[in-house]
Amino acid sequence: MKNKMITAAAILVFILMTVASACLATESLTAADIIDHMDKAVEGLNNLTATLTIRTYKDGTISLTQEMHITLQQPDKMRLEYLAPSYLAGNVTLIVGNKMWMYIAAMEKWFKKDLSKISPAEQPWLMFRNVLRGVRSELDDYAFTRLEDEGDAYYIRGLPASDAAVYGRIDLWVDPKTFVPMRRTLYDRDGNLLVDARFLNTTKVADGVTLQLRIETYNSDGKLVNVIVYHKVTVNAEISAALFTPPEGSND
Repeated sequence: MKNKMITAAAILVFILMTVASACLATESLTAADIIDHMDKAVEGLNNLTATLTIRTYKDGTISLTQEMHITLQQPDKMRLEYLAPSYLAGNVTLIVGNKMWMYIAAMEKWFKKDLSKISPAEQPWLMFRNVLRGVRSELDDYAFTRLEDEGDAYYIRGLPASDAAVYGRIDLWVDPKTFVPMRRTLYDRDGNLLVDARFLNTTKVADGVTLQLRIETYNSDGKLVNVIVYHKVTVNAEISAALFTPPEGSND
């Protein structure tokens, strides 16, 4: 009986030590550690294709619905092909590294832009490109600290650390299991809320890769502004390199 009690006590101590170690590891994570884990959470993503539906709201009703096909390829390639509405269908946005080309179907003409000359926060479609390894993150311009966790989320705050920082503050809530963002709020230099983004429908799309397939954004009044939904998601499949070939005559 005594031996059984000793064994049971030893098991209990082991369990408590294991739980304590797990809690200690969780509590010891700094904001930098959390951001590093966020980057590592998508390391298994080599490429992605999906259909995007973007709905814009005004006064609680849908004012515009856009559909497009997105293709992402590591380390720094993205292609968007517009499907709807009809007046945008046929338009294409192609980004390779810091070069962007936009094809306007109605004009049958390509336009080019150098993204290296503008802040990451001002770069078009950054939200869709932030899983690509060659893309400079807007978070790089902020110094983050970890605040008290809220609910089941890590809570970190970023304040400007360089002249390139566009926002006065960035708050991030991160899932402690998957290290994908659950929510992000952006503030201006005076502390006024600009955008509140909620990342929903968290889905495992490949081994070791979890993405949020629905994004809702709200304005400072708490009103819904945009809903972005990913459909028909395919990851790590063979993709033609021709999709990312710059337009003929672009010299790039």
